[in-house]
Amino acid sequence: MQKFIHATISAFFSWAGNIYDLLIVTYVYYYFEKCLGLNAVEGTLLFALGLIFRVIGGYTFGKIADQRGRKPILIIGTAGYSAFQGLMAFSPNAIILLVARALQGLFMGAQWTAGTVIAYEQAPPSARGLINGIVQAGYGVGYALTGVAFIEFAPAMSGIGWRLFLLTGAIPIILLPYIILKVSDVKVSRRVASKVNVKEYTKILIRASIIISGMFFSYYSIFAVYPDLAEYLGLSKDFVGLMMTVANISLAISFIVYGRVADFINKRKLITYGVIGEIIGLPMMLPIIVKSPGLMLIGLLVYSIATGFWPLAPLLIVESVPPEVRSALTGLSYNLGSVVGGVGSITMGTLVQIFGLANSPLFGNILGYSSLLIVLITLLTWPRGTVITKNK
Repeated sequence: MQKFIHATISAFFSWAGNIYDLLIVTYVYYYFEKCLGLNAVEGTLLFALGLIFRVIGGYTFGKIADQRGRKPILIIGTAGYSAFQGLMAFSPNAIILLVARALQGLFMGAQWTAGTVIAYEQAPPSARGLINGIVQAGYGVGYALTGVAFIEFAPAMSGIGWRLFLLTGAIPIILLPYIILKVSDVKVSRRVASKVNVKEYTKILIRASIIISGMFFSYYSIFAVYPDLAEYLGLSKDFVGLMMTVANISLAISFIVYGRVADFINKRKLITYGVIGEIIGLPMMLPIIVKSPGLMLIGLLVYSIATGFWPLAPLLIVESVPPEVRSALTGLSYNLGSVVGGVGSITMGTLVQIFGLANSPLFGNILGYSSLLIVLITLLTWPRGTVITKNK
């Protein structure tokens, strides 16, 4: 089996586990409040900590990966976020829960940075968009699995059930033997890396970071409370789980399709089409007037399929910088976007705390449209003649 296949499989499943752990907490805010005393703002802060500390982990571990290889960081990242998920599951109080989440975020950033780059670098040049799409499809699969797990655990959430539900997030640690034994590495010497002037890539870093930040802000300001909103509007736990599962399977497939098409079509155009699709789906999935379960499901599917452009955004960095700084800058850009997404999560949580969950569709539309408009403007005003180079 070719080495890029092992790298792709490892990156896909470790990323799926990463996002599973990031998002599974959104299903148990009620139990955090009941058992550990967290309010709505603190609950969304918990969610945001996973995003905020990813930027530190992504950049710090990314620099190490650029010097010492991607594989060790992929191993450390996967082991770290799995271990701290186990600690979160049995946290005796809110302080330990929040600290564990912050530390988990460091390793989440490490895993994504190393996994994305190692799969991209080992893929055949003619299929790098496809391989990146497959790896990033782990996001949709990971999120879909949270819905599957929620359906399974929903009848037994009381008592220790919600803790066991969280503990499922430690399962990715079983990937370590496969990564250690099967994945090859790409390594750049310190001497070569030191010759690269990072400042040369500042403009592309800023613009790509704005695009990634906008897409994260829109997404996380919505999904930080979406399962709770759906239940508040009268949907059953089973239907909520089914909605999230179907939507995220669609998202995963869309990642792969967008990735493959990006091997032939300009990436910025595809991202633009995706943003327009999100704008269309947003008012249906967050209905302000007609609150129909069917309409919400259709809107959720439209939004999720349109969000398939996500894997293309990191490629604006990956394909524009040399391998010697690729992990560090890609990790910085992507996870900086996560920080902004964390701000969106906290903002939504604060608004819900003040005005109530009933008003979250209104605020979700306002926050979503504002951030997507910024992304659209950045794409449409991208300097003419800017060429995204293909790295070897």
